[in-house]
Amino acid sequence: MSSSSFQSGAITSQTIASNNRSNYSSLNDLLTVFMASSAAVIALLLDTTTTVSHCEAKPEEEEEDADETTSVVNWSGTHSVDVLSTNYHEPETVAQVEQIVKLCHESGTKVRPVGSALSPNGISFSKGGMMSLANLDNILNIDKEKMTITVQSGARVSQVVDSLREHGLTLPNLASIAEQQVGGFVQVGAHGTGAKITPVDDFVISMKIVTPQMGTIEVGKDSLTTPDLLFQLTKVGLGCLGICVEVTMQCIPIHNLVEHTYVLSRSEAKEQLSKLLKQHKHMRYMWIPYTDAVVVVTNDPEETFSNMEVIRSQMASQTDTQKERLKPLIDLLRDLCAENKHPFPFSEKHLAGVGFGELRDALLAISPLDVEHVKRCNKAEAEFWKRSGGYQVKPSDQLLQFDCGGQQWVKEVCFPTGKLQNNNDNDMTFMENLLTGIEEKNIAAHSPIEQRWSSSSSSLMSPAHGPTDGLHSWVGIIMYLPSEDVTQRKDITNKFQGEYCDLLGAVGENFDAASHWAKLELPKNDTEEKALQIFLSKRYPVDLFNLMRYVLDPKNILSNDLMNAAFGKPSK
Repeated sequence: MSSSSFQSGAITSQTIASNNRSNYSSLNDLLTVFMASSAAVIALLLDTTTTVSHCEAKPEEEEEDADETTSVVNWSGTHSVDVLSTNYHEPETVAQVEQIVKLCHESGTKVRPVGSALSPNGISFSKGGMMSLANLDNILNIDKEKMTITVQSGARVSQVVDSLREHGLTLPNLASIAEQQVGGFVQVGAHGTGAKITPVDDFVISMKIVTPQMGTIEVGKDSLTTPDLLFQLTKVGLGCLGICVEVTMQCIPIHNLVEHTYVLSRSEAKEQLSKLLKQHKHMRYMWIPYTDAVVVVTNDPEETFSNMEVIRSQMASQTDTQKERLKPLIDLLRDLCAENKHPFPFSEKHLAGVGFGELRDALLAISPLDVEHVKRCNKAEAEFWKRSGGYQVKPSDQLLQFDCGGQQWVKEVCFPTGKLQNNNDNDMTFMENLLTGIEEKNIAAHSPIEQRWSSSSSSLMSPAHGPTDGLHSWVGIIMYLPSEDVTQRKDITNKFQGEYCDLLGAVGENFDAASHWAKLELPKNDTEEKALQIFLSKRYPVDLFNLMRYVLDPKNILSNDLMNAAFGKPSK
C-alpha cells in the first residue's frame, strides 16, 4: 500500500492540522476513522522490503560488574538517575543502535534515548535503561542548492551551525542553548522566538528512527513509504516512537542580525506589543517581577536596515563599560554583605572577570526565598538592563543563543494568542494575571519571567500546534539554585514546585496553556496524574499517539515514568 493511497483515506495530518485545537473534542470520531485504516498503516510499516532494516548480529559487550552503575545528571542539577552500566548504551554506529534496540525489545529491557541531558525535567532519564546518542554526531550531507543539512542526531546544534557557516547557510532559528543535540532539539519541540517563525521541529524535512517493533523507518515530507501522519507525530515524538538517529533540516542563508536591547514600562510593553511583533523578525520580553521594567530584545537581519550608519554610530557611542553596567549589582552585594556580616565573595582581581549571572547568583544566595531580598535583587537587575541598552551586530547563530544563568528550576508554558494580524491579547492578559498573582501571594519570584512568541507548528504533539496563521506565546518562570547548600536547594525546590508552579498552572487554565515538554514535571500524586492525562487528551491527539506507540513499541521500552504518567501505557 502506498502512502498516497493511505493519504487518500479519511484522515491525514493536514486534516488534523486544519482543525482548531478546540476540535480535539471530536477526536474519538477522527480516531474511529483512523482505526479503520490502522490495519493498513501497520501493514505499511511491516513492509520490511522498503522501510525496515534489522541487523541480526548481536552487539559485542564488555564484561562488567553486574552492580556497576552509570550516573547521569541534567544540566540544571535538578534531576539525576543511576542506571546499571550494562543497561547504559553508547553506540557509535546506527547498526549498533539497531542491534541494541532489537535485543532490548526481545528482552523487554528499557532503552530510553538521551542527548545532552539539558532538559530541566530529565525527560530522557530512565533507571531501567538508556542510550546516549553522543557518539552519533556526524554531519552527513549539506546541500547548498536545496539549503538542507543531514546530520546524525547526536550532533550538537553548535556543531551544525559551524558546519553550515562555511557553506553560507544557517538554521532558521535557535533555542537559547546551542549545546543541545539535534535529536533532542527536535523531539521535545524546542523553540526560539519570532511571531512568524515556527518551532524548530517544523524545520525538519525527514528523519530516520529506529523502532523496537518495525526496525529503522524513514519518515518525511516527501516519503513514498510512510504516511505523512506518522511524520507529523514523530517530529515531536518525545523519544516514545523510536530512537531518532538521523535528521534532515531546512536551512536559510547565513546573515547578520542587528540586536537592540532596551527597557520599557509594563504599560508601554503592552501598548507596543502588536507593533513589535509585526515589525521584528525575533522579539522577546523579559519581565522583572516587583519592578515596572520589561526588557525588550529584538533581532532583525542587517540588510533590512536602511540606517546602518546611524546604528553603527550609536554603537560607537555606547561607552558604558561592563563594570559600569554591573555596578548596581556589585553595590548591592557589598551592602548586603555588610548588613549580614558576610565576607565579600570576590577579590578585586576576581571581580574584574565576574559576569552578570555569577553576580546574580551571589546576590540571591544570601536569602533566595526572602521576598524583600528578592525585590532588592530584581531592582538592581532592572538597573543593570537599563545600563545595558543599545545595539550589537553579529551572525544570527551568535545572537539567538544567550546566557540562561546558573542552575535553576524553570517551568514554561505555551498557549495560543490569536493571530499575528489579530492578536486576541491572551499574551498580555496572561502576564498581567501572573504578575498580579505573584504580588498578591508574595512569591519570591526571581528574574526574569521570559516571554517569547512563535507561529504554529504542523507537528501534532507540539504545544504550538495549530492553524498555519496562528500565534503562540511561551512564558517561562524561574527560580535559581544559587549555591550548593543542600537545605537551601531543597527549600527552593519545594517553593518553586509548590506555590509558584501552582500559580502558573492556575493562570494557564484559562488560556489552554500546555507545558513545554522538556519542562513538564512528574505528577506528585494520582490526582495530579489523572488531571494531567485529562488535560493532555484534550490538548493533543493522545489516542492517536498511543496507537502509534503500540504499533512501534508494543513493549513500551522507549518510555519512562514521566511519559507513562502523561499518556498511560501504549494501547490499540
